[in-house]
Amino acid sequence: MPIHVFNKNRLTRQPFFLKLINYLELHEDVTLRQIHKDFEEIKNIDRQLDSFIAANFIWRSDKRYGNNFKVFRDDDFDLTLKPELPAIYTYNKPFFVEAGSQLERRLNQSIIQQRLKNQTNAICLHFSSQYDLTTDNLFNYFYKLANDLPLTVLECEVYQIMGDVNPEYALKYMTSFLLKFARKPIVKARSDIFIRVLEKYGYIEALGENSYKTHLKFDETVQLDEVHFDQAQDFIAAQIQQTKVLNNFISIGG
Repeated sequence: MPIHVFNKNRLTRQPFFLKLINYLELHEDVTLRQIHKDFEEIKNIDRQLDSFIAANFIWRSDKRYGNNFKVFRDDDFDLTLKPELPAIYTYNKPFFVEAGSQLERRLNQSIIQQRLKNQTNAICLHFSSQYDLTTDNLFNYFYKLANDLPLTVLECEVYQIMGDVNPEYALKYMTSFLLKFARKPIVKARSDIFIRVLEKYGYIEALGENSYKTHLKFDETVQLDEVHFDQAQDFIAAQIQQTKVLNNFISIGG
């Protein structure tokens, strides 16, 4: 089965890397000559191979090449659903899963808790998203633009409104506007691109000309444990049990 790379970085996102690791998964005792022959359309193969080897994704020994990572499969985990309390789990390195497996599906559909903070005020925006980032929210929009990932239909509409704006700049105005709802249920303001985006996501609703209410609640009671994992297998085992979707909310100072 093909390999699905999660947490892609600059190297693992390269088309040749994806082709190469799937090729090496299917072939043994692969020589440099074979790689040049079967990927003759690829330029600078030797240099790219060296970068993959330096990053420990590919091994080279006795003039042979192979994948230097574990491909996780269904039988590596207990896939019995045992939902846990919502938490923020992080693992920042690329890891590799058998494409088409139940494990891949469980990971993609698992829930991650996200936070957007800014330097202007103490407002923090909280979101829940599927791990595959198909959920439409502001965190995923900024993340996808920063990492050159494809946008959903709604995100494309958001892009038409405010483009590749600096997140800190956008959040400065968005959070300052949302902070007004902490004092009163209805806020009057002239529409601008940031208000239009908040409305597009359903975070606010227009009640009339220049009058808005918010659908985001202010909540200081939700406390989420934060756990950073050093091993991919430990992270995967924990993440696939994250299935609880929290309503989007705002906190002040956390």
